[in-house]
Amino acid sequence: MTLVFFSITALVITTLLFLFYRKMALQMQYLEIQAGKKPSPLKSFLSFDWSDTKARALRAEAFLLFPMLFALQIEEDEPEALKAIKYKIKRSHIGIYFCLIIFITLGILSERILPA
Repeated sequence: MTLVFFSITALVITTLLFLFYRKMALQMQYLEIQAGKKPSPLKSFLSFDWSDTKARALRAEAFLLFPMLFALQIEEDEPEALKAIKYKIKRSHIGIYFCLIIFITLGILSERILPA
């Protein structure tokens, strides 16, 4: 039973980290499209020259673009590409919330599965 518990916990943590990475990469794509550049692929979010301060600042701005505790405003006059990215970010937020709920529930259930 404990092996199943730890496997589910590891799966939830991995999914949570993947969703955060996807959210950050989508926000980076949003900034690139908004600036009129061609969007980079999602997998290239962390692979860049770390000594380049401009690239680091751009990624920091992308990281802080859409906070999770605020509603994501999707406006009608935006281009379709930006709306599609916002919908994907919104789904990532819902997935992150869902993973956090499962993680808290697993923490509560750990008292029964792993007695002190």
